Amino acid sequence: MSLQRRRDGPAPVIGYTFTGYGAPTCADAPIRAGATALVGGDPETLYALGLALRELSAGWSRLPNETRAELERALQSVQPLSDGTLGVLLEELSAYQKAIARAAAQTYALRYPTPQTVQRAYEQLRRARADADPRRLETLLLAGTLGDPAARLSTRAATLMQTLYAGQPQSDFNASVAALVGLAFLQANGIAVDLDDAQVADLTRAVAEQADLHLPDSPAAEPDPRDWDDIVDALVARYREPLVRTEHALRETQLVRLEQLPDTVRATLQPAPGPSFEWRYLTLQDLIWLNSEITKSPQPYSYDRLEEATYYQYSYRQSRDVPLQAARFLWGYLKYRPFARGNLATALIATLVFLHINGYETRLPIEQAAEWITQVALRRKHPLDAIRQIAIPALQGTQPEPLRELAHHLIEHYEPALHALGENLTAETTRNFASFSPTDR
Repeated sequence: MSLQRRRDGPAPVIGYTFTGYGAPTCADAPIRAGATALVGGDPETLYALGLALRELSAGWSRLPNETRAELERALQSVQPLSDGTLGVLLEELSAYQKAIARAAAQTYALRYPTPQTVQRAYEQLRRARADADPRRLETLLLAGTLGDPAARLSTRAATLMQTLYAGQPQSDFNASVAALVGLAFLQANGIAVDLDDAQVADLTRAVAEQADLHLPDSPAAEPDPRDWDDIVDALVARYREPLVRTEHALRETQLVRLEQLPDTVRATLQPAPGPSFEWRYLTLQDLIWLNSEITKSPQPYSYDRLEEATYYQYSYRQSRDVPLQAARFLWGYLKYRPFARGNLATALIATLVFLHINGYETRLPIEQAAEWITQVALRRKHPLDAIRQIAIPALQGTQPEPLRELAHHLIEHYEPALHALGENLTAETTRNFASFSPTDR
């Protein structure tokens, strides 16, 4: 989870990202936190905290100045947010619950979709039973609605769509469902939705490609008074054909999930089937050695930041999704950047090593490698999209090389890219990645 407070506006608007789902949401900044949701934080506490923060964000401008100052101090006192301070922050907010609730009640209450709304959208589009976990949907929807209450509805709808898609809650049709739910959110809150088929198709592709979303923002005569099911059904009746057509086109250009392949094909490609699967990880010492090999000399580093970055490799619960874990590791390493020099190059080689030692091959041309890692660092490419672009399951029975021998080969192979990377990071690179979230998906 990532919590951040904005400095450039009138209120410390709270941004909230459930990094365990890879959902990047609002990045209104400095309450920065660790990846608590990824390392076993209590989900009930996380969810209760998210609800409290959304209410605080909505009512902030109507709180007395003295209360706001006290809340500012409370928010700062629990930094950096960690597994141990989540409960403390929740208690601090609880002490002001009545004041926050009164302030939030004076603001215009938006209508938010529910997990049932998302499931309805999927079932109507796909004409199949929804398979998403309702609790996960609930969490994603909460994360997608936490943002600046003064933002335009189109901006809030874009955040909601991007978060839903990043979380990949369904086995398929995630882009079209996210687009449909976002349009339903706009219509339910008084925005006229009058797109043609081509615009809906473009919107769905933009959601899938994490491009800028161009959404309607002209107010309707009044908010749509119908319930969510009726709004969704009406939108499906109008836009199902372009949504489904676009989903099919996207599937032709995207990697197919392993579980969606026929059994005979999956048995051939599955790198580590059944209970015999064991994760392999890079240690702190491996990363220190790797950075030294790349930069040609030992570099100063922050032990705490290195430890945090290394921890991002570890699987969440019983996860066996190697690309997802690699994306988390890549995101975590670029977030913490523990070394004085060579962080981008080290992130590149370490991620490739992680994939190889866990049963994947990589297809990343030398001439594209520097651009590949830079695009992730600049938030122009989502870590999971980047990993899926290059990772291919190794044939069953393929044995990886010893870790450091493999790393040596990769360093030699990508020497031109490592040289091009150097460590000439711009301020934009560092600033953009500070609020980035993976995942995931």
